Amino acid sequence: MPREFKPVRFFVLMGVAAFVVCGVTVFYTHRAAHGRTAEERAAYEIGEKAGEQSPRDAKLPSAAELNMMAQKYLEHQGAGDELRNLSPAGGLQARKQAFEKGYTDGFRKTHPQQ
Repeated sequence: MPREFKPVRFFVLMGVAAFVVCGVTVFYTHRAAHGRTAEERAAYEIGEKAGEQSPRDAKLPSAAELNMMAQKYLEHQGAGDELRNLSPAGGLQARKQAFEKGYTDGFRKTHPQQ
């Protein structure tokens, strides 16, 4: 004996399912905004902290200066050694970009007028 179709229950369940799917999508999209891998996210955090610690009267560095800073931080920081050992050499560029983005974001947090 088949059950009776209940449209209200069906649409409520579909709404809940859509809400859960959208929530999961937003979570993973937001998480990936600072890098797809753990190494990239760590490089972003290092860059963000470095940008926040810049002097108050400093100006945002050029792209070349940011690249040199990223190289320095990723090679000489304690986390840089861990980052270098975890992923292949091709990931170095992605970590540098994550550092640069983090530095820029951290700099803009503490220097909103620039």
